[in-house]
Amino acid sequence: MAREAAGRLQSVVVMKGATTFVATPSGLAWRHQGGVAGLATSGSGDVLAGLIAGFMARGASPLQAAQWGVYIHAAAGRRLASNIGPLGFLASELPDQVPGLLDEVSSAPQGTIPAG
Repeated sequence: MAREAAGRLQSVVVMKGATTFVATPSGLAWRHQGGVAGLATSGSGDVLAGLIAGFMARGASPLQAAQWGVYIHAAAGRRLASNIGPLGFLASELPDQVPGLLDEVSSAPQGTIPAG
């Protein structure tokens, strides 16, 4: 479905669910399975959209911004789930996790992905 939507819309598409898909108009697609159930809360998708827009504003391509947005959004959810519990955190708590996660990603050895 994500590939079809990306092709029809000629845009990079992020399709959220238990598994998140990122697809390009050319048919390339990626799957991310690192999210947590607590991300299924009101406003969480708005935070993801803001992350993607913010990465694009800093010069990332739409694909890079979507991939980084999905990764950082899921990592923020995992961190909150670890600290608070798997459910019950608020979307408004996600952005507070972003600076630390970006610092971890930027200081990780090249070729590695921090656990987030």
